[in-house]
Amino acid sequence: MFPTVFISTFLSLGVVTAVSADTGGEAFRLGDFDRALRSFTEKAEAGDPIAQNNLGFMYLKGRGVEVDFERARGFFRTSAEQGLADAKFNLGMMYMRGYGGPVDFKLASERFLESAKLGDHQAQFFLGLMYYKGQGIAHDLAEARAWFRSAAQGGLPAAQFNLAMLLLANDERDTSEDEALRWLKAAATQGHKSARLQIAKVHLSHVDDPERTASAFLAMEELAQAGDPEAQMQFGLLHVFGHGTPVNHEEGRFWLRQSALQGHTAAQINLGSIYARGVGTEADLIKAYAWLKLSAENSPIANEALEDVRQRIEQNDQKLAEAMLTRLRLKSNRESGFSSTKKTSVLAK
Repeated sequence: MFPTVFISTFLSLGVVTAVSADTGGEAFRLGDFDRALRSFTEKAEAGDPIAQNNLGFMYLKGRGVEVDFERARGFFRTSAEQGLADAKFNLGMMYMRGYGGPVDFKLASERFLESAKLGDHQAQFFLGLMYYKGQGIAHDLAEARAWFRSAAQGGLPAAQFNLAMLLLANDERDTSEDEALRWLKAAATQGHKSARLQIAKVHLSHVDDPERTASAFLAMEELAQAGDPEAQMQFGLLHVFGHGTPVNHEEGRFWLRQSALQGHTAAQINLGSIYARGVGTEADLIKAYAWLKLSAENSPIANEALEDVRQRIEQNDQKLAEAMLTRLRLKSNRESGFSSTKKTSVLAK
């Protein structure tokens, strides 16, 4: 079974500009913001919507000027009133992020809709996201899927990923899986890491297909070696349960620990449960308590397993476990986001 839907909120939280091919645009790209400001100001005063939009961007981001959200919003609005899709999108972003005022999802969705209808793929993406979350607009999975599809066809990898996840969550998943895989592969080709991981998960769901299982195993190994904590957890579990590879509990615990030390809560829960039950190793309530309590700080799912261990552990061992927990917190903080992998063995030639 797949999790509900992991929706990506990809796209930098800044805004895009429509930098025209004039001296202002060239100066902006070269970092000569004084010259860009003069050029954009002259053209904006003459009514050029692209220059107005770009001035808004400069005031929003503080490029050559002091950050001024009110002036940024004013330039975006003037440009948007002339029909520039980028300016409508930028206004939507300001409302969505609360730049210079309160967050207003309703106004954001309205501006995104205007921009999306003009073909702006980033606006289509965020509109799909708002339909999915029900922010400022009624929750509607069909609309979310439609707008993600438009943005996906425009080449946005996050939209391709989100569309695939909605297709996989569909009640008729069997008829949607092939299309979902096509979109996941398109996103993965553009470097979307979660898409590569999800492709492997889809293949793993076909337990009776050795070829797909082997493909998933290799993908998980590559991602785990690269330091992806979710892949490290999945790769560890493959070894623990012998899925796509012979059972190797030590190897499995190694990868679960790598993931757990990066703060991956599910890996911490799995590792704690393995020690609590003695799966492939002697039961160790000290380690079980430490890992489960660490995970319980971020997820209530661990509480039941933690309570079971708490009832079984001796008082002196619980003190040792608390000391281990302190060390794990420190180590986890140091290694969070840091790639720490195990070199795989190779045959000598």
